[in-house]
Amino acid sequence: MDISAQQLIEEFFTEYRASGRYSREHITRLVELATSEDNEVAELASRAFFTSLVERLADSFESEAVTLYNLAFAQLIQYCRKDRRAYSLDRELARAGILNEENLTTRADRLRCVMPIAPGESHTLRRIIVLSRVTIGADVAITSVIIERVKREFPDVEIVLLGGKKSGELFGADQRVHVKEIEYGRGGSVIARLLSWIDLIECVRELTRGFGRGEYLIIDPDTRLTQLGLLPVAPETNDRGYVFFPSREYRAEASHPLGELTSMWLDEVFGESAVTYPGVSLGGRDIEATKDLIIRLKRPVVTINFGVGDNPLKRVGVDFEAALVSGLVQRGASIVLDKGTGHDESERIDKVIAEATRSAKNGQRALVVQLDEQTSIAALNEWNEADILTWHGRVGVLAALIGESDLYIGYDSAGQHIAAALEVPCIDVFAGFSSRRMLDRWRPTGRGEIRVFPVEMSCGPFSSAELAAKVLRHAAELLSLAQRRKS
Repeated sequence: MDISAQQLIEEFFTEYRASGRYSREHITRLVELATSEDNEVAELASRAFFTSLVERLADSFESEAVTLYNLAFAQLIQYCRKDRRAYSLDRELARAGILNEENLTTRADRLRCVMPIAPGESHTLRRIIVLSRVTIGADVAITSVIIERVKREFPDVEIVLLGGKKSGELFGADQRVHVKEIEYGRGGSVIARLLSWIDLIECVRELTRGFGRGEYLIIDPDTRLTQLGLLPVAPETNDRGYVFFPSREYRAEASHPLGELTSMWLDEVFGESAVTYPGVSLGGRDIEATKDLIIRLKRPVVTINFGVGDNPLKRVGVDFEAALVSGLVQRGASIVLDKGTGHDESERIDKVIAEATRSAKNGQRALVVQLDEQTSIAALNEWNEADILTWHGRVGVLAALIGESDLYIGYDSAGQHIAAALEVPCIDVFAGFSSRRMLDRWRPTGRGEIRVFPVEMSCGPFSSAELAAKVLRHAAELLSLAQRRKS
């Protein structure tokens, strides 16, 4: 069934490229699979729908792709609202006056234009609600820029971030920001994902209850919580007090990264120019614990994350990863290596370590120390001799480790955006991009040194050793600069 869903998507794109025709038949058959009563069939087809259709369209960052997405997802929503399992979806859409696909696409098209806030509207604000982008990297690259800007624009207004538990670890220490947890199941069926919208609107109702016109503002950064703006946040208000960042087509002709584009969009929304960078606010206990660790190591520290956010195309390979880790250890660095989440990622990192430590210290095995949430830093006296320190645990601690490091290296995932926000020198090994514009958009933004290495594996064979050597040369340069600044 997974193959059937994928085939439907490929046929859909083939027909569209050949004739410009939007094939409703293909989308209908795909949605039938994604809403099957068989949970396994539904989840496989749902995964194909989001990974091969939705993400493919979103990653092109083109206006035509936005139009195509709106048509396909509006068709899916209209189909799902007739399902007995999605009664609440139909009820809330009807409450918002959305009765058919045309209502959905018309509303979404209206949001594609930048909507400035009138000067008088900002004077009565009591609460600003910022929606999470769901993924950590996007929250740092985009959502954090919005938070930083509204803190500046409205110093006395309460700011609420609606996001997952990890959002609290990255932004919860900011006294200006209250994080209210709301989850979005990225791995579930389409119906399960759509029903997370019900949780969102109930949460927004709670946060805006008793507030009058002009007393609250909801900022949607093009989040999956609203299915990229297709679903209204507060149905009964007809989008009053709501602004939407059209991230997939804003200044489509430009090559700026999303962090810079978010800042430019905010200039238009607030009618004033102010360059704004991403930022995070980490817990004090996490920062103090990692500072103690870095001091003990007494060597240049490089934090590495080989996570790829469920997209294996972003991964170069074990040979490259092992050569990079081994080369850094040979050059006298201590490595903090994140083991990621889940058994598969942890097992992969174990393979990288096994391969890297064979040649890391000229015949002597590198010392590897494991660290997790249960390990006491003070109890591990051998840490000052560690060549490779593995971390398995919360993203807040990983972010603190990055913040105390001399250099960060990773694939296109959350880590490089965190490093950029913390002004830590960063090397981004960027593979698996579907277009040049995707590469441009997801480059990290920050005040620190950022170097991006595009890897176009689709162009033919390449040498993992040569790529590792190239990254190592730049790593040595950045570490040298960091050491000179410290001294």
